Amino acid sequence: MQEEASAVCPLARKLDSLASLTKQDRTALEGLIGYVRPVERHTILVEQDCVADHALIVFAGFAARYKRRASGRRQIVAYLIPGDLCDRGALHGYPLDHGIEALTHCQVAKVPRAAYLDLLGRHPVITLAMQRARLAEEATSREWMVSIGMRSGLERTAHLLCELLERLGSIGQATDGQYDLPLTQLDLADTLGLSSVHVNRVLQALRRDGMISLRRRRLRILAPRRLCQLAEFEAGYL
Repeated sequence: MQEEASAVCPLARKLDSLASLTKQDRTALEGLIGYVRPVERHTILVEQDCVADHALIVFAGFAARYKRRASGRRQIVAYLIPGDLCDRGALHGYPLDHGIEALTHCQVAKVPRAAYLDLLGRHPVITLAMQRARLAEEATSREWMVSIGMRSGLERTAHLLCELLERLGSIGQATDGQYDLPLTQLDLADTLGLSSVHVNRVLQALRRDGMISLRRRRLRILAPRRLCQLAEFEAGYL
């Protein structure tokens, strides 16, 4: 039971940072635990052009929004980390213009439309927090666009690592400049618009310059100020 109760923490912590949740709000969020199911790596959670009849909420693991070309090439356009969600289908019934895939083993809740709309209707503070979360998500998309268009491979990688430190730290999953980074170099390549070989070279350069260490998929930022300066990272958009 304690394990289950802890699963809701990332969602509650994220929303509480955006609007002060009441005890009733937290209880309502805990009610979503019953929808949580384990999902294996590489599972397609929502197909592109699909109209989802549920809200998708990530409770553990990394998922991604992505676009795929006819050639099979993939561009990751956003990460969904614990506490993040996709509710476009549940709210509007519109087809999704991208797919969502589990990049790692995940714990995911698929909340039926009726239950999700009831949650929002009964809890206006949760609704407000989710609206603010969408604004942060849109700002993050703009930053990723700037990275692809204007930052070098080294700068865009540094920016992503700084961003993940902030995002994971806000839900209690990064401490002392360290966090789990369970992504493959191919995942990072498809995120950063680089080849896997280029990603490997960039990570080696950041290690060599004493800015990061990466062991057993555990990232440690050794020189946060220098890494932020390299990336020109400002966390305000989050």
